[in-house]
Amino acid sequence: MQQVVHLAEPATPPEVERAGHHAAELLRPFRGRYVGRLNGRIVAVADTPAEVVARLRADNVPGAVVFRVPLDPSVDPGGVTE
Repeated sequence: MQQVVHLAEPATPPEVERAGHHAAELLRPFRGRYVGRLNGRIVAVADTPAEVVARLRADNVPGAVVFRVPLDPSVDPGGVTE
């Protein structure tokens, strides 16, 4: 016989939750587009990931993360959640 163990969900600290809301608001104007983000700042925006990478290289911005901002996170799996 198998036993099922239910573990409590870890509580999200308020400061982490606030940071997540801030990040979501920062990305809202770029829904459906690709962005380059470094240290919490948006450093490049374009319609394709190649354009973002080209802009990051032209501006000499190493270490940025490139991702697509979803149109609607609840139905558009193409983006990244943070």
